[in-house]
Amino acid sequence: MSEQASLAAIRARQSALASQHGSVADADRVLSEVIASAHAAIRESIRRLDAIAEEIDRAVPNHAALAADTPMGAREFQKFLIAKQREIAAVVAAAHQMDSAKAAVLQSLREQYVVPGG
Repeated sequence: MSEQASLAAIRARQSALASQHGSVADADRVLSEVIASAHAAIRESIRRLDAIAEEIDRAVPNHAALAADTPMGAREFQKFLIAKQREIAAVVAAAHQMDSAKAAVLQSLREQYVVPGG
């Protein structure tokens, strides 16, 4: 192999490695953003669930004051608990949707981390 051919092969390999490095750097940025946004969303979900728990914790000891021992009071307390259950279900559903979306992004990043020929 001539010196010119060797230099051309080296330059081609350097170019390929630079391109691969750029792709991996882009994937790293996306990965970092995905992780940061997932973390923020999870923290918000936990905050919302904690707030719901506090509302329930405040209502349960006061259930006597809410006249829960009467049919109308019991229905109102039941409506309150059902509303809280729906709020919890909404938080969980949103977290599940976020999980699916983030998983799809992460799956798309996998090919950018594959080493050619390795």
